[in-house]
Amino acid sequence: MYTYRRRSNKKKIFLIVVVALAVCLLIAYIIGILYYKKHVFANTSIGDVSISNCGPEEVEKRLNSMLDDYSLKIKARNGVTETISSREVGLEYVMNDYGQKLIDEQNAFLWVSNLKKNVIPLTEFSVNYDSSKFQSTISTLRILQVSNMVKPVDAYISDYVSGEGYSIVKEVMGSEIELTSFIEVVGKALKNLEEELDLESVNVYNNPKILSDNKKLKKKVKKYNKLVSAEITYDFGGDTMVIDGDVIHEWMKFTKSGKVSIDEDKVKEFVKSMGQKYDTIFRARSFKTSYGTEVTVEGGDYGWWMNRGKEAEEIINIIKNGEVVERVPEYYQTAAQYGKKDYGDTYVEINLTAQHLFVYKNGKRVLESDFVSGKDTKERRTPVGIYGVTYKERDATLVGEDYETPVSYWMPFNGSVGMHDAVWRSSFGSSIYKASGSHGCINLPFYTAEKIYGIIEKGCPVIVYELPGTASGHTTAQGDEEIAHFVVDLIDRIGPVEKSRIPILEKSLERIKQAYSELSGNQRRYVSNYSKYEQAVKEFKELNG
Repeated sequence: MYTYRRRSNKKKIFLIVVVALAVCLLIAYIIGILYYKKHVFANTSIGDVSISNCGPEEVEKRLNSMLDDYSLKIKARNGVTETISSREVGLEYVMNDYGQKLIDEQNAFLWVSNLKKNVIPLTEFSVNYDSSKFQSTISTLRILQVSNMVKPVDAYISDYVSGEGYSIVKEVMGSEIELTSFIEVVGKALKNLEEELDLESVNVYNNPKILSDNKKLKKKVKKYNKLVSAEITYDFGGDTMVIDGDVIHEWMKFTKSGKVSIDEDKVKEFVKSMGQKYDTIFRARSFKTSYGTEVTVEGGDYGWWMNRGKEAEEIINIIKNGEVVERVPEYYQTAAQYGKKDYGDTYVEINLTAQHLFVYKNGKRVLESDFVSGKDTKERRTPVGIYGVTYKERDATLVGEDYETPVSYWMPFNGSVGMHDAVWRSSFGSSIYKASGSHGCINLPFYTAEKIYGIIEKGCPVIVYELPGTASGHTTAQGDEEIAHFVVDLIDRIGPVEKSRIPILEKSLERIKQAYSELSGNQRRYVSNYSKYEQAVKEFKELNG
């Protein structure tokens, strides 16, 4: 009985304990339900931050505590850095009552079974900042202060530098920031919790539009340097003139777009000044006569005469091609040499006062002779001046208002005025010209004209002057034999009698016939080759049918 009662008591105690334990567990379970209706389950975290057993507000506090040590480092140009902390901009996670929603989504009745760790990824949450604080913080950054910003400068072509030409001046990148773009990229970096933002990697700077590697810029500077690389050297008888980059760059014209051209007006002005300095045509010259007296000779068209328009064109072409040349200018007319004595040392000197001339070749007197110049009237007087022999011609016919005269040696130097043989005269020199002078030409003995013709060439200077006090009564006779030689020379140059030469032969034979008929009886005696003429006439008649 005693034993039974002890066992029954033990059972009751056990049951009481079990019931009490069950009641305790139930109470604990109910308490847990009530607790987790307002708190997050245990074993829950957002990223590395535990939010176990946290209420809604505590969830937000714990998560935002992660931002306490966050800051954004901004790397700007020229080694400048700025830092923005989370506190300065009011940076925080956008929760939108996430803690309460998380608790509401929990089944509090299952809190006991929540043994598995629940990790909520941070990517579930976005970050935002306080716009007012953000704007205030941005406005204080050093890199945004106008005084600290360097404006960008495009690369450009330098001014001309002597000896170097043109070069490309490197662009200035500057540090001017475009505010709207800057705010956008900084805000994005903060929201993404980036630790560093390199402004070079994002498009926030106002950069130059033209860089030094710009193809068009390189092409332009190459063109400019090609022009100034040209060099033209002129040698005016030891007086050197050079056109190089130092001159050329002053002639270059540039459009707003940088296109370059050569200013033709400036080139023409340069050539004009060059011509004014070195042209000698129409200028008076000092000349030392064969009489030892120095005279000033005015008039005449001998001398250097630059073709200024053509020379300007050539200069521009040379510059455009970037050539380096030694050049003789384009001339309408040249002289023997540069300098004051441009007539050189081969020339014909004609003294109208003395009616005497001298021929010099390479500085040596090789011939002198009396002559008859133009009649001493206004219309027929031989003009003074320095001229150049226009050309040389054999068997010319001089035609005027009242004459038509054949000559063997014709050497004009001033229009229709020239030197020639005059077989119709028997004497030369003295004052013959005063009463029976020519129409302006220099009449010469036949042999003298022949010799001069063989000495001088086209362009040879003819210096005509008057020298008071040198008048002479001396005359040079031209005998019958010399006069007859005019015809002898014509006969010697008849040439072959051939059908292809009929027009030439006809004119030549007629000329001989006329000249022979004008000879005196004694003069004809000296035409030793007359039979040759007769034979030619016979053959010509047979040839001509």
